[in-house]
Amino acid sequence: YYCSPEAHDQAVAWISHLPVMVSASLITACLQEEEPEVLNLAKHLASSGFRDTSRVGGGNVELGVMMAQYNRQRILRSLSDYQQSLTTLTEYLETQNWAALTAYLENTQKLRPDFLNNTQ
Repeated sequence: YYCSPEAHDQAVAWISHLPVMVSASLITACLQEEEPEVLNLAKHLASSGFRDTSRVGGGNVELGVMMAQYNRQRILRSLSDYQQSLTTLTEYLETQNWAALTAYLENTQKLRPDFLNNTQ
């Protein structure tokens, strides 16, 4: 692939660096459960979905820090956009807007294959 350094850095921020940060924060969030019984149950029930989602957050620490140091601005942009997506989902749940949540999830379901199977 030929591209500008800026385009490369933003692309890898989206598909590599952001997932590391999100995955690490997922692990941290789960471990903040204050009820020992619930935390223990969550640990026992964690299966392939959690393992897949948390894998990169439990990876090489030095690599994660280097990503952050050398691509800081692009990762910050990606985190900000991701945070906005989480805010949208939170609003749908708080307002019980099940139609909007359904549309959101249907859209991501529809768009995911094209994103992952790009042959260009």
